[in-house]
Amino acid sequence: MGSMEKNKKITTTKTITIAVDLMGGDENPDTRLHTLIPMLKSHQSIVFRVFVSKSYLKIIEPRVAALNSENISFIACERSVAMAESPFSALRQKRESSLSMAIKDVASQQSDVCVTAGNTGAMVVLSKHWLKPLYDIERPVLATLLPSKSERALLLDVGATIDARADDLFNYARLGSAWQQALSGVEEPRVALLNVGLESNKGNDTVKQADVILSESDLNYIGYCEGSHLFKGYADVICCNGFVGNITLKSCEAMASFIKNESSDPAKSTLWQKIKKGMRIVEPDQYNGALLLGLDGLVIKSHGNCNARSFQAAIYQAYSMAQKPMIEKMTELLENS
Repeated sequence: MGSMEKNKKITTTKTITIAVDLMGGDENPDTRLHTLIPMLKSHQSIVFRVFVSKSYLKIIEPRVAALNSENISFIACERSVAMAESPFSALRQKRESSLSMAIKDVASQQSDVCVTAGNTGAMVVLSKHWLKPLYDIERPVLATLLPSKSERALLLDVGATIDARADDLFNYARLGSAWQQALSGVEEPRVALLNVGLESNKGNDTVKQADVILSESDLNYIGYCEGSHLFKGYADVICCNGFVGNITLKSCEAMASFIKNESSDPAKSTLWQKIKKGMRIVEPDQYNGALLLGLDGLVIKSHGNCNARSFQAAIYQAYSMAQKPMIEKMTELLENS
């Protein structure tokens, strides 16, 4: 999942408490733990509440004892949610898991924001269980800012739900528009639907129905956009279902990683080096972290296969989001939309 803001040094002084589901992810939890520890010294305005399984906590006890920091605490949980586990199985049987308890920590206001690299489906259903809907929003949506040299478009949905109805796409547009107004200060965000063409006869029935709804709404809807528009500042909010959005995002990131790897080979031509320089703006590790919109708490989803650098980007993302009264501003905007 792409990050809302490029990895950068934290300069503000407001203390933010971040609930971290350390057990979620494809890699060993040590990778994510090794990301948090250096940040204790470099960023004293961050407090970590780290949710781990009892068995893992027993393994890391010597390292935990050596930390000697008031800015990190470890909460032992009965279970963890596997990456391939059914979301509804997690909801029924894993409410005491590290993922569930980290989200609950936000709901109970002990933490300001939750970060997880775990099971996306489980994260969505557990977030809906512990957190309340934002105004009249029925389905939460995963959103990420696309990298760009000009205006950065907010792409949603990138994986919260596979399918979407026309009215869901309309609500995604409302959420995205409210986000751009509340966080980026865009007065009248341009909204577009991601489609296979710009012509009115293109797209499936759901997209065409959403086009009608948006055209009749008070949102600044500019019509369809194509994949070629994603990084050009064509729109401020780009809406699609989670199936399309997730494949789009991961395909872009895979291409960026391919170019990075190819250009790192000293045997490659200088052309690859020039391409790599131009591709720095879409460095996947710098943009890790998608925000779950539509609920009254902040939850950030990191890629499951994140390395230490990309998980750190998700932490920065969480810190940046929690610095601002985003939920309050978005609620007010949604009530008036």
